[in-house]
Amino acid sequence: MIGLLLLETIAETQDADFRKIILEYVIYAAVIVIGLAILWMLKQKDKLPKHSDLKKSLEALGADLRSFREAESQSGKSRYDFFKKISKLLYRTDKLIYVTDRMAQKERDGNIDNISDLLEGARNDLAPYKFGGKARDDMSGVSAAEEKLTKSVEVLDRILERDAYLKARHAKQ
Repeated sequence: MIGLLLLETIAETQDADFRKIILEYVIYAAVIVIGLAILWMLKQKDKLPKHSDLKKSLEALGADLRSFREAESQSGKSRYDFFKKISKLLYRTDKLIYVTDRMAQKERDGNIDNISDLLEGARNDLAPYKFGGKARDDMSGVSAAEEKLTKSVEVLDRILERDAYLKARHAKQ
């Protein structure tokens, strides 16, 4: 009788240990899956755009600069609205500078580095408007930034032509 009770006790403890081990492994697996999902999301967020996507971003920023200049010359909005729009344009320019710098480093391409330099010049043209360094009536800095963005799109067009040529050449081989 005592032997039977002892066997039942051992069986219950083994079953409880087995459940505990399974629960621990399920928790470990969940932590690993969540960690891999977070790493995948970080990789997607940190992914550099294609050259055609970069061109679309540059053209959109140029169009926004043009519309900003035209809207400011026609209407006299408050200083806060002006500050808010300039801040958004500067943020987008900074973001494009960062992306082009990383692309230039990754691809080791001097042409993309030229785009980054042009964008930095455009940012320097826009920066005085943020804190009143230039008057709102003087839109020469915005015009200069537009010209630099146009030049950067032209450089990117040459890069896209080069990419198409290399792709066609590679396809023939």
